[in-house]
Amino acid sequence: MLKAGVVVAGAAGVGYALRRSIVARLDRWTQRADFTATPPLLPHDPERDRSRIAVARGGAPGDNVDAALAPLGGIERFVGPRDVVIIKVSAQWWNQGMTNVAAARRVIERVLARPGFSGEVIVFENTHFRLPDGSGLSRAWTRPSDRNVDVPGWTRLGDLIPHFTRREDRPPVSFVGLVDAGASALAGDHWFDPRHEHGVYGGDGRGPIADGEERDGYHWDFSETFSVPRSLVESARTPLTWPVFTSPRSGLVVDLRRGLFQKDATGRRVAVADRKLTWINMTTCNEHLSTGITAACKSPMGLVDMSAGALGTHPRARGYLSLHYFGRPNASWRMAGPLAHFTKKVRAPDLYLAVAEWIAVTPPGAWDSERQDIRLEEASARRARTVVAGTDPVAIDLWCAPNLLMPSGGVRRDLWDLDDPSSFAVKFLRTYRQVMGRGTMDPALIDVAQA
Repeated sequence: MLKAGVVVAGAAGVGYALRRSIVARLDRWTQRADFTATPPLLPHDPERDRSRIAVARGGAPGDNVDAALAPLGGIERFVGPRDVVIIKVSAQWWNQGMTNVAAARRVIERVLARPGFSGEVIVFENTHFRLPDGSGLSRAWTRPSDRNVDVPGWTRLGDLIPHFTRREDRPPVSFVGLVDAGASALAGDHWFDPRHEHGVYGGDGRGPIADGEERDGYHWDFSETFSVPRSLVESARTPLTWPVFTSPRSGLVVDLRRGLFQKDATGRRVAVADRKLTWINMTTCNEHLSTGITAACKSPMGLVDMSAGALGTHPRARGYLSLHYFGRPNASWRMAGPLAHFTKKVRAPDLYLAVAEWIAVTPPGAWDSERQDIRLEEASARRARTVVAGTDPVAIDLWCAPNLLMPSGGVRRDLWDLDDPSSFAVKFLRTYRQVMGRGTMDPALIDVAQA
């Protein structure tokens, strides 16, 4: 009987693989034209879509942060006296690929210096890598950078940690590195760190948080799956994912979608009704081969669970695409859809700061994209000395593309030229705006306060 069962199971496995092979071929042969076509620009409402951003240029990173916040009303406009302030930085890459360290320090200092502040600050990010001890404070947190630090004596983003946690006045600042829920088939890849000294790609293998389970990790919501028809037989789809993590300082639990919780005497999590969760999103600004531009709109890529779909290996990921691969192979900019879906369904930042002290573009001359990454190499780095602040990520990216990437001397104009409807940046931003239901792509409706 056992041998017969093995034969039946084997036949079922072969049958499944054959069906998937047939469907994959039909998917390639019957792909919908509208999946790769430039989305239409939805009409703007002159009142609802009016937006305001602030731009500071030419100063040191911290000074630019101050100058960009001032026209928007200062940090106190966004942060209340008892808020739990979560500050998301970009840390998967180093050099021009990470959030400027001096700018991040200044934002933390500004929150702490807010008159009457008695809340706390949690700096966090999902680099999608983990260290041998399981920590997600990997990659730019531990890897020294040649650019984008700008604090004397410091060499990496992780130097923020001892600076705040060892201060004699014990400021309420802590740091959390999020870790994906599932393992990845890409774990062994090079990632410009061949010895994996600064993290291994992929999650901890625990899987998504189950119903009724109270632990840190990731929720995967399949009832809120984002889906777009890709062919006559298949749709691109990815589940909605969001993190839950505990403050190392206070023990408060941050559920990014549901808010703040604290543990009662029995260890159960109870909602905190009298504290506000405030999210400051600090981004970079670089050229990107998949989306044209990586700045404010793309920044939630460092919050979603990248193992919730291919090339994640968790059984529940089967049949889904991780957010990064949502539009592959020939519509990579379509990741704007699930990114906007995340921002709409989970939480939108209360403030965006696009910190473009250094930006990255493909330089003229020979360039091997397999061996060279524009986020890391000196040849691709351009010093922009700019911070752009606001609450509308589409407006921020719309300003950054022509004012930072366009004058940079990069050769991949086809990626970020907003005057070209076929550029990836145009397709990406139009898709984001469609799904989000808001965001301004009309320069006439954007009030730019130049600091």
